[in-house]
Amino acid sequence: MLSYNPVWVNIDLPTKRLEVHRECAHTNQMCETPYKGVGKLKRDGGWIRFRNAEVAIQRLKEEYDQFECLIHCK
Repeated sequence: MLSYNPVWVNIDLPTKRLEVHRECAHTNQMCETPYKGVGKLKRDGGWIRFRNAEVAIQRLKEEYDQFECLIHCK
């Protein structure tokens, strides 16, 4: 059974980078902008929540296989 330790993933489309975050200074400061969403993708990407890091990484590898994936908070 997979654990339930929610993570947020910062999907940055222009830089082709994914950053996986647990609760940290970055997630505490995330906010909606005209080009980047929270809970949804916009033109430049967004912050998407997943139930745990394993699910996030598996799904994102399928959808964004050319992106660099960084684990920010371990």
